[in-house]
Amino acid sequence: MNNRNPVRKIVYILIIVALLLPLYFLGKPASKGAGKITELRSRHNMGQADLGKLDPTSESMRLATLGMRGIASSILWIQADYYKEEKYFDRFSATLNQISLLQPHFISVWQHQAHNLSYNVSPEFEDYRQRYEWVKKGIDYLVKGTKFNSKKPILQYDLGHFVGNKMGKADEKRQYRDLFRNDNDFHQYFVDQGLNAKADDALGPDRKPDNWLVGRQWFEAAYELVAAGAKIKKSPHLLYSYGPLWQMYHAEAIEEEGVLDERARFSWERASKEWKKFGTRELGGTSGDAVILGSIDRLQENVADLAKRFQELTRDARLAAMEKKKQQIPETRRAIYEKPAEERNSDERRIAMEVEIQLQLNYQEIAGSLPREKQVEGLELAKQLVAAEEIARSTRSLRDQVNYSYWDVRAGAEQQEIVVEARRLMYEGNQLIDVADIKGAVDRFEASWQRWDKVFRYYPSMMTEEAGEDVYKSINRYKRLIDQDLDKSFILWEFMSFRRAYDADYLSFDVEKTLASWTEKSQKLGTPQDFFNTPLAETFGINKDGEQPAPDADSGKEESIEPPKEEGAEPR
Repeated sequence: MNNRNPVRKIVYILIIVALLLPLYFLGKPASKGAGKITELRSRHNMGQADLGKLDPTSESMRLATLGMRGIASSILWIQADYYKEEKYFDRFSATLNQISLLQPHFISVWQHQAHNLSYNVSPEFEDYRQRYEWVKKGIDYLVKGTKFNSKKPILQYDLGHFVGNKMGKADEKRQYRDLFRNDNDFHQYFVDQGLNAKADDALGPDRKPDNWLVGRQWFEAAYELVAAGAKIKKSPHLLYSYGPLWQMYHAEAIEEEGVLDERARFSWERASKEWKKFGTRELGGTSGDAVILGSIDRLQENVADLAKRFQELTRDARLAAMEKKKQQIPETRRAIYEKPAEERNSDERRIAMEVEIQLQLNYQEIAGSLPREKQVEGLELAKQLVAAEEIARSTRSLRDQVNYSYWDVRAGAEQQEIVVEARRLMYEGNQLIDVADIKGAVDRFEASWQRWDKVFRYYPSMMTEEAGEDVYKSINRYKRLIDQDLDKSFILWEFMSFRRAYDADYLSFDVEKTLASWTEKSQKLGTPQDFFNTPLAETFGINKDGEQPAPDADSGKEESIEPPKEEGAEPR
């Protein structure tokens, strides 16, 4: 028995060698002919060559080289949290770099820690210049992540948000934007990383890189990766909306900073073209069909046409199908349903509602009541109508999620000369307040209100969101200047009523009615230019001095309902 032990050991050794040989050839390094596994690592960017950059004397390095990278990473995460809590920010930053080298293909490492640097650590410093530097550290961290994950566009997407949103929407956005446009080293850093932050499409009106436009470039980089086949867990309608939105935010930003001339109009014109291009892109909808946001008018017309054809075909069948359904309902419940509403008690009202639901007909049921020779045509038409309604519903839903209609109208309106002029006058009014030129500020504001009145009447949706908010804030500054309350003779009184209701989520019937009447009147005047060139007195009863006459006491005009407001409280 013992004599066979050496033979068995030799057999085992030969089997081990036989198993190791294919592993050796599959895993050969590139310097020795690159095995299949090495090729796959290289193709999918899964190599761990940077592991050697870890501190060779650290505990993490010892654990990593023993195959326990998970434990090493956990230790470093604990250390990073400790350094952050104790405000040892330099050690915190160095530890994050160690983590990234241990887990370079774990996307959440880059996302989580970059957010930590730019959003959580930066506010710990009082000086905005120091905060800016830590925002840059977070951006730099994400850029490094793109080198390890070149086929995962989510990091480019995040960079678009960090460069655009963090620097352009923060409380210190003016300082951040100014620091960014003059940060030549940072611009060159982006160029070195493959993003041409000095290209014409990234330059603002001062011919310096603008954070919104550079952020837009990062989104474009993500779009290119997706077009090449890379996957990203973002809804297409949201993903592709950010590029043109960042162009609009750039236009907003330069107007806030006093660029109120042809350069602003050009920025909005470019934004409008990009938004309309976005509206022609095929996106995935909830029904699985391709959705094109800009096609809503055509889709609604198609639904209306199919519905009309279906109604004409099934006019008699609809009544027959309804009667057939009624007969299936117990007589006692049917009697309650047919009873006048004012004579029903609470239980009967509930039963009547249930019967109402039971009596609802779908298109297939109506088509099924057609004569046999028309049923095939009716069912096919019903199928087309259901599909048309679904794609229209899906398109409306996605449009609402990106606020497509508002931005489409906004970009078109901001190109109008009267809008730029209204903004310029309002901006100058606010500037004159700061130098105590009260009369000059009042004159500028009042000239601005006349223009905003016409803008809001042709583009009612401009009263919402940022544009309306800016005007409303300036009106409150104007009230304090003239030291008196505004009444119905104020040219923007109706806008103020709307804005109070809008801010309080208290939109009343009267406000909605006002919006509808404004839109109807403006559309009758044709194009925006036709409308804006029409004298004020010929549009909405404004007198020659640019003022609206106070309504007569017996005119019968109802006062718009306004939300209750505390005495002395400022609207938000």
